[in-house]
Amino acid sequence: MRLHTFLVHSIAVATLAVAGTAQPSQTDEESIRLLIAAFANARNMHNGEAAAALYSEDGEWISAHGSAVRGRNELARLWSGVTGQVQRTVQSVDFPGSHIAVVHVTTQYDEPIGRHHEVFIVVDDDGKWNIRVHQSTD
Repeated sequence: MRLHTFLVHSIAVATLAVAGTAQPSQTDEESIRLLIAAFANARNMHNGEAAAALYSEDGEWISAHGSAVRGRNELARLWSGVTGQVQRTVQSVDFPGSHIAVVHVTTQYDEPIGRHHEVFIVVDDDGKWNIRVHQSTD
């Protein structure tokens, strides 16, 4: 399902190109970095409910192969079933608009999995940043 991966990246790039780059507040960027850290902690604690609560109601996770999980209930089930630990490092936070951000994250799993990359599209919903789309890209 590379088409799904291509579409998410295309939407993010098109949004950046059309909207330009909004001037984020330092507070917005800090809030988003804390959101990703909270997700990483919940995931590593295998707390699916806590991880899913960080997504918007219609949030979505997309694998590198294009399979998708949608909605908080399904996301809670997904994140409750993961094992192991993953280190996540935010590489960049870009603001194509005042209520949307694209976050590039590097993940580090134990070998043989190793290093991978993720993209989060996060949205400001009444002053609270939530994950709308989370995609593993490789």
